[in-house]
Amino acid sequence: MAAAIQNALNTATSTATTSASGSNKNVLGKDAFMTMMVAQLKNQDPLNPMDGTAFLSQLAQFSSLEQMQNLNDTMSSLPSVMNNFSNAQMVGLIGSEATASGNIIHASGATAKINYKLPSDIQNGVIKIYNSEGSLVDTVAVGSQKAGLQNMIWNCSGKTAGTYTYEMTATGKNGAAVTVNSLITGSVSGVSYKNGDAYLTINGQEVAFADIVSINKTTN
Repeated sequence: MAAAIQNALNTATSTATTSASGSNKNVLGKDAFMTMMVAQLKNQDPLNPMDGTAFLSQLAQFSSLEQMQNLNDTMSSLPSVMNNFSNAQMVGLIGSEATASGNIIHASGATAKINYKLPSDIQNGVIKIYNSEGSLVDTVAVGSQKAGLQNMIWNCSGKTAGTYTYEMTATGKNGAAVTVNSLITGSVSGVSYKNGDAYLTINGQEVAFADIVSINKTTN
């Protein structure tokens, strides 16, 4: 009888494992566990049936296995849920004012703000502004400034409305060159996704969300 039970269990295990071959042949899931338990009940010795305590123990194991599998299924879908939630939040940024790494200036009036970040104090600096064709259209001198986020108001009243770029060089108090981090500021007009990464459209330029320095919600 013991041999018959063992043969039945081996057959049940082989069948259940084969049915689960689409995922992992070395792991028995709840279906395989139930198949084995049913085979054990069908082939038990009628004169010496399975002890009730042992049977309840197997049922408890089955229940625990099922709960763990359900938990794994739920956790496996969590990244997708979180990603969808994050995407929905990104769309809510449209209309906000954002500051990010970049060197584009959007001129549409008498003045335009040029933003940048200084890693250390500077004694002086020079900002060169170029049009969309790459031609130098203006040069602006900057006086001493402290380290951190800074800006300069560019008088562009005599310039054609459109997109410009700039580059800034600066000198520290000790006469050494200071590397300036150029920034752009503007209204977020769109959100796009590439290879799972989010991009915000600021002043017509796509900027990776990782390059965003700050976001301020505009008020009407």
